[in-house]
Amino acid sequence: MAYNIPMNMQTVTIQLPKNVYERVRSAARVQRRPLENLLQDAVSAGLPLVDDLPPELADEMTTMTLLNDQALRQVAGRKMPAARQKKIDRLLDEKQAGQLNKVGQKELDILLAEVEHIILVRAQAAALLRQRG
Repeated sequence: MAYNIPMNMQTVTIQLPKNVYERVRSAARVQRRPLENLLQDAVSAGLPLVDDLPPELADEMTTMTLLNDQALRQVAGRKMPAARQKKIDRLLDEKQAGQLNKVGQKELDILLAEVEHIILVRAQAAALLRQRG
């Protein structure tokens, strides 16, 4: 039997424990969906959406799915080091006062990108922990 597989699809063969297979098969039957579609959705839902992220952040987010709960709790508790946070506060004060030069603005942009990175990683860790129960 020949299957028409779209060019952007990859065929994968996996072995599932019988109880997992039966649950998936039952869910597919109840939803009246092909088993393959249900498995595709399950795999996609288990992975972070990283298509629009910088490669370094995308790799970190993907790797986080392999961490145990204790490691994820550590990631979820990650904070900006106090000295760097003080530097951000000082630079923001300078900016608000109209005294921030180009070098300071560049430094602030770098620090704020670091804060954004920490926030995204913390949120992903928290979401994974919530998903695991």
